[in-house]
Amino acid sequence: MIPVRIVDFSAYPAGRDEKDGPFNGKKFRDEILVPAIRKAIETRDKVLVILDDVKSYGSSFLEEAFGGLVRVSHFKRSELESVLEIRAERPVYNTYKRQIENHIKKAPTSDR
Repeated sequence: MIPVRIVDFSAYPAGRDEKDGPFNGKKFRDEILVPAIRKAIETRDKVLVILDDVKSYGSSFLEEAFGGLVRVSHFKRSELESVLEIRAERPVYNTYKRQIENHIKKAPTSDR
C-alpha cells in the first residue's frame, strides 16, 4: 500500500493550478498522485489517499487533482478503481470522499 496523506502536501490545499497558489490541484496530481498511481500499477499495489486532518478543501482543488486523473492524465476509470482507495477516517471528510468519487466518475475522457 502506498499511503498519500494530503495534509503532508498542505493543510490548506486550494485552487486548480499555479495561478491559484502553491498548493493547487494540478501540482498535487502531477507531483504526488500520478507518480504514486503509476508505481502502484507497475507493482500491482494500491494507493491509499487519506483525506483527514486537512483544514478544508477547495472544490477546484478536488476536481483538478482527481477528475484530472481521467481528464488530463488519461487514466482509465477501471485502472483508478483497481489501484486508488480514498479514505476518510473521520466522518466530516466523507463529503470530500464523495466529491472525489463524483469527479472521477464524471470527468470527460478521450475514449482511452
